Amino acid sequence: MRTVTDYRQLNIKDIVSNVHSVKNCVIFNGHNIKLTTSSPNYGGVRYWLVCPICDKRKGTLFDMKSVMACRTCAKLYYPLQENKVQRDNISKFLYYDRLLSKARTELNPKFEWAFYSYLRYDPITLSLHNKPKGMHWKTYNNKIEHIDRLINKALLLYGVINIDKQNHADEISKQYDIILKNQVNTKYIV
Repeated sequence: MRTVTDYRQLNIKDIVSNVHSVKNCVIFNGHNIKLTTSSPNYGGVRYWLVCPICDKRKGTLFDMKSVMACRTCAKLYYPLQENKVQRDNISKFLYYDRLLSKARTELNPKFEWAFYSYLRYDPITLSLHNKPKGMHWKTYNNKIEHIDRLINKALLLYGVINIDKQNHADEISKQYDIILKNQVNTKYIV
């Protein structure tokens, strides 16, 4: 997986330190990059780099050796996205468990300590008690439904993890039986 840290980057903030000396284009590692401007609501001028591939305004372009490109055209990921793209079942389970503890803490902050242990999926009403003061019922019900969905995803992943563990244990026992069978056969041959 290619990340943005693997390539040299040209950031507009590095170019526009002195607004009066900015031209229509910039040369970076032999690449000619066009510049454009926009007018923010608060006045002034904001400078942008123009991606040579998609012709959109971007704040950062990456040197892909043969061409400069924005992150989407170059199909680059941020380093933190790497864990989310390629994640095994145990990591997914821990991710949903953290989301669950965060969602439960939002509804009842004084029980924060109780939500940070894995596999505490007791009924929601035991740990949340009442709707927080000032929260709308619709918001409260949406948060409860969100927690239920997270619990279902976490329990489903937990079941998948247990099935994987059982399959792995079965495979190991088969290999162990083959080894024992081979050892018994070799004893009788000698």
